Amino acid sequence: MAKKIVKCRGVAQPIGPYSLAVRSGNFIFLSGTVGWRPDGQVPSDFREEARQMYENAKAVLAAEGATLGDVVSTTTYLVNVSDYAALNEVRRGYFTKDPPSSAVVVVKELVRPDLHVELEAVAEAPAAKPRAATRPAARRPKPRRR
Repeated sequence: MAKKIVKCRGVAQPIGPYSLAVRSGNFIFLSGTVGWRPDGQVPSDFREEARQMYENAKAVLAAEGATLGDVVSTTTYLVNVSDYAALNEVRRGYFTKDPPSSAVVVVKELVRPDLHVELEAVAEAPAAKPRAATRPAARRPKPRRR
């Protein structure tokens, strides 16, 4: 299967040699997504940072016609175990029905010291709709000139 690099302008762009996400068949592999805004700023409140993280993930998935409802698995990296309850509170608002499988890993730090949470996800996207075959327009006979 050919891989497709997922592009999304509405979120902060990668700071290293990686893609926001990669699509292979019907699967979308979302890279580590954090809670920074498109301008690179991180909310000072943990819940707001977590919400921004999920909004960023939603935007990247939407670029491929998928939603958070299509996510089948997540791995979340959390700097402070004390934020776990708040993470779950925010998460419940984004995965309201049939939540994906999940792992939460507590880590010492993330790539920037102002970040406290990061999400990786795998989604099974709806199958791409095949393009309808187009037939050439029927030729009309040219009117005769008199």
